Amino acid sequence: MIRRNGRTKHKIYFIVAFLGLIVLYNEFLAYDIQAFRWSVQKCADCVSVLLVADPQILGYKNENYKGSSWAIWDSDRYLKKTFSRAVDRVQPNVIVFLGDIMDEGHIASVEDFEKYKKRFSNIFDTPENTMKIYIPGDNDIGGEEDMVSSQIHERFNYAYTQPDTLVYSTTTFFKVNRLTKSIPPAPKEAFLNDYTERNTTNIVLSHLPLLFTPGSFVQNVLKELSPQIIFTAHDHKAMHMSLDTATDQLSDVWVLPPHQTPLYQLRLDMGDVHELQIPTCSYRMGTKNMGYGLAYIDTQEKTLDFTILWLPDRFKQLWLYLYSLAAALLISLVFIIFCTCTNSNATYSRVPI
Repeated sequence: MIRRNGRTKHKIYFIVAFLGLIVLYNEFLAYDIQAFRWSVQKCADCVSVLLVADPQILGYKNENYKGSSWAIWDSDRYLKKTFSRAVDRVQPNVIVFLGDIMDEGHIASVEDFEKYKKRFSNIFDTPENTMKIYIPGDNDIGGEEDMVSSQIHERFNYAYTQPDTLVYSTTTFFKVNRLTKSIPPAPKEAFLNDYTERNTTNIVLSHLPLLFTPGSFVQNVLKELSPQIIFTAHDHKAMHMSLDTATDQLSDVWVLPPHQTPLYQLRLDMGDVHELQIPTCSYRMGTKNMGYGLAYIDTQEKTLDFTILWLPDRFKQLWLYLYSLAAALLISLVFIIFCTCTNSNATYSRVPI
């Protein structure tokens, strides 16, 4: 009996250890292993920019089903764990939130908006000495399936109050809004000389892509702000495109290969405007490839080094949980059946009196 109880305990310990290793990998090791794969460099003379696109923290209206509270909790935890590792590894000078901060910001009540804002601040906890830039997306203020609400837009601007033009070191960031057709005025000192002689790099930030859909708004952005770099989001893809300003034609378009992490380098003094689309960082947006953007901007050398910090596939982790539990239950069932059969076949001998 003692020997059988010992075997039982060993099997229980094995199952518990097996499930514990799965939890350890899914909740901690997978994120740390992925973070060590990222291409990160130290650059004393450049500006490092971490780009966060379409986090779309889940709301309470559309996520109204059985188990939705767990889904919201898990999505928030995923964003928090990946973002904290990105900040720790990169230690960026600037963090840019490229819109669609909230999934239901444009339809949220005042009370829900405040709840979303607190959740967002808790998820994307950033150092005080890091510049943070916020731009609205269509899920924040409307504009895709409905009209932009001026009241909702004002609420967003009040919650994230800051100028539309911000300067960090040798970089000038311009927040443009294709939804509202707004372009900030450019400081005159930024355009005194040709870019090759200038000591400032102009960067346009837009939630909606620009170069793929040219028009009068895009032409005005290029003419008035003379950007060398454009960072956009919205499409949940990682893409690069270049506009040859001499011919006004796209000269290069390519999709960044998923889960490949080289540092790509672009020249900023060749007369091209470079647009980089940043993928979503949320696993709930219907795409398998999530990540943060990372850019190193060196105004003196006139270069842009960039990469995508690809993230683990959370749905694969959830499936791994399911398969592991099924395997543990199957092993337990086999063990119970084996013990039952062993007990039924046990033989007893008469004890002499």
